Order: sequence, then structure tokens, then C-alpha cells
Amino acid sequence: MLSHGLAERGHEVTIAAPRGSTLALRAREAGLATFEEAAFRKPKHLLSALRDVRALADHLRRCPYELIDAHGSQDLWTTVLARRCAGTRAPLVFTRHNTKRVATHPANRWLYRQVDHLILASGSVRERYAPFLDRGVLRRDQVSVVHSAYRPDRFHPGVDGSRVRAELRAGPGTPLVGVLGRLVPDKGQDDFLRAAATVRRCHPQALFLLVGAGTAGPALRDLAARLGLGDAVRFLGFREDIPEITAALDVSVLPSVDCDASSAVLKEALACGVPAVTTDIGGAAEIVRHGDTGLIVPARDPDRLAAAILSLLADPAAARGMGGRGCREMAARFTPDRLTEETLATYRAVLARRQAAGRSPLF
Repeated sequence: MLSHGLAERGHEVTIAAPRGSTLALRAREAGLATFEEAAFRKPKHLLSALRDVRALADHLRRCPYELIDAHGSQDLWTTVLARRCAGTRAPLVFTRHNTKRVATHPANRWLYRQVDHLILASGSVRERYAPFLDRGVLRRDQVSVVHSAYRPDRFHPGVDGSRVRAELRAGPGTPLVGVLGRLVPDKGQDDFLRAAATVRRCHPQALFLLVGAGTAGPALRDLAARLGLGDAVRFLGFREDIPEITAALDVSVLPSVDCDASSAVLKEALACGVPAVTTDIGGAAEIVRHGDTGLIVPARDPDRLAAAILSLLADPAAARGMGGRGCREMAARFTPDRLTEETLATYRAVLARRQAAGRSPLF
């Protein structure tokens, strides 16, 4: 979304992504230039990492970029080293998308001193960098918050979920409650299943969806069986029809215990008019207004999670009101245009500082 928005505004954008990746494929389909000679594997794959640095350094020597934006920890290490090898003076921005702890060991302190500006996906991520700010590794004027966006052309009140409900044999009176996201421990689907067992006692006909794939899949299936949920839980795997699945839900749940800084799932649910229940992880409270556009509960508390779901199922009119208000708010606050303009403003400020120091032309 960001790269497409920048390109629409006349900027030349190249996406660096592993060859054969979904990101590279979609970038090419969108008419964007790609660099696909780096695998961006974890640092323990030393030879692969060194090949990435060499390939990216060669690319940076050939292409006079005015600014580079890295979007992941391995991307950042590769880019910092390649940038030094290439001798490029293009400023480096690092966009941080999750709330995971950032270690303050000497290697990371050196790494972040190479970063010209840090973009955080929500204000909640800022606390992770407090030690870097306190030590002077980063200055406060080097840190901005820019929330991620959702696709309003795909997620909106007009999306029809009836086909999905028919697929699941969920009639009009069948509550449909779902979690959309990778099946990994950070996402808290185990807590959702425990909450589902409580909800089912009040709504025996309810169906609970887990949409996505991941390493926690087998453990979650075992837990669902131990909880006696049987076919009340549907594991749908990786799906492309996420808008229709979202629109089919009565309640969208984000039970995360870590990681989510600015959840797309929350924005997408509310954009479709579906009320959301979320844990108080990361930037959830910056997206959902508790009691107005959704409900926020403590993480790792399946009982509170179940109570929130039950309260929405018990009052469909109030739930629809929350979804409607959320829909209007998402359309006002989290569009791709807003993402592009706020990011572009940050880029321009970074380049203006570089120009003032006599080291780079203005963007």
C-alpha cells in the first residue's frame, strides 16, 4: 500500500524482497520495480546473510536512491551493512511493525546509531525504545508514529459474507465468532479456544473460526479436542477471501499476547461494520475505543475474553452500533492515503535534515 501510494505520487520505488515471495509477486503485479537478489534470512544463516549484504551493496552502488526504508530486523542488519559497503549516503529509515522487546546490547546500540529515523507502527512501541532514548542512541526527534492502513476497496460495509456462512452452514441465528491471523503463540488463539468453551455453554450452536496457518496449528487442534469443542471450531487454514470471512462474523476477536502494534485485523473488522474484541496488547487502544467501537480486555484472561464476546452476542443492536461507529472511524483514520502522506512527510523531514547538514539533495 505504501509503495503503491508513493508511486502514484510520482516517486520511483523499488521493493527489495526474496525471489519468489508473495510480496515480490504482488509488487510486480502492481507495476513496481523489485530487487530480488537477497533472501533476508535470519542472522544464524551466516553465508546467506553475507551473500545478501554483497548483493544489496552492489545494487545500492548501481542505483542512486535518495532514501532507504527497512521494515524488519533482518532487513535492517542487511541494509546497514550493505549501505556501509556500498558507501551510499542515502539516509536510512527503519519502520518497526511489532511490539517485541528490543535488546539494548552493544550490537543493537551500534545498529540503531546507523538509523537516521525510526517510524513506529503505534505509540505503544515507543516504550520498547526508552533505553535507546535514555542512552542517547536515538534522539526523540528521530522517532515518529505512523499507523498502518487497511484496504478500503476490499473491506467496507458492502462486503457480503453470506457465501461464507453458507459454506459453514451457519444459519441466521448461528453466532459466528472468529480469529484471523497466523497460528503462532503470539496471537493467543489458545486463550480464544478456552474462551470459546465458555461461550459455547451459553450458545451451544455457536461456531468459532480460526483462519490462518502456522506452527501452532497442531497444538491448537489438540487443545480444541481436549476442551470438547468438537466441530464447533473450524480451522479454515490460509484463505484469500478474508473480506468475505470478516463480513460473515458476528464478532471478530484479536486475542494477542504479544507482537501486534497496529493490527490490520481490527481495522478490517471495524471497516466491515463487525464489532471487535481485542486484548490490550500494543496499539489496540489506539484503534478501538473501549465500549464505543469495540471491547478491550486484559491479555491472557480467557474468562474476560469470553465475557466480552458474550456481551456482544447478547445485545446484537449494540454490537451493530459499535461496528457502525468503528466503520466510520476507520475510514477517517487508517486509509492508504493517510499512511502514504504521513510517511512521505517523515521522509521529507529526514531528507531536509540531511540537506541542512549539506549531505543530500531534498526529496
